[in-house]
Amino acid sequence: MLRRRPSLVHPPGILERLSGRIRGREQMLVRGDPDWPLLLLSYPRGALDEAKEVEAAYTHTFPLLTQETRSPYEALLPALPAIVVVLLRRRNPCGCLGHYHPRGTESRLTRRLASDLGSATGEIDIAYEGIREWQPQPLSSMALGDMGGRLASLHVRAATVAVLMHELEHLAFPDAPERETRGRSNALYSAVMSGLVAAESDSGYGMASSPPRP
Repeated sequence: MLRRRPSLVHPPGILERLSGRIRGREQMLVRGDPDWPLLLLSYPRGALDEAKEVEAAYTHTFPLLTQETRSPYEALLPALPAIVVVLLRRRNPCGCLGHYHPRGTESRLTRRLASDLGSATGEIDIAYEGIREWQPQPLSSMALGDMGGRLASLHVRAATVAVLMHELEHLAFPDAPERETRGRSNALYSAVMSGLVAAESDSGYGMASSPPRP
């Protein structure tokens, strides 16, 4: 689902970095299922709603999926650090929805945290505006029913879950074939969207084409 260059980290654009310096960033500690890592969300000041979207995806939506849907990701657990820093960005200059950050390329925040804790700390990023603006092409006619603005919000939740798990998988297994990782996150997006749409409209969801690009 997510286009990835394993050894390359895409820094935020100049304007975003300047805005970040001026406005500052805030942090939120997120506790999901006890078996899963803690997430430390680092987000631009004023983007609390976007941080809460990631929190809800991790603590509510993903744990409530069926065991069959979640089971492909349980293999990640032994390979993930106890805490993962998630850098929330409006967009990535490359257009990607997220990246994992290879060891040695992490932000100052993550390096300091790892030093303070005395243990490995992972880092990924998520582009929340990119997720919001991306739309699968084409949606099935069933999903395109009159749901008002709800369809867009359901898409954001499903895509946030899929992008988050996609990048956690890359963090756990950086050498895994991209095609396999993408296939799992595509299936996850579809499963989450199907459940959310069904809960809202008693209908189903399907995609006749490919899900999000990386």
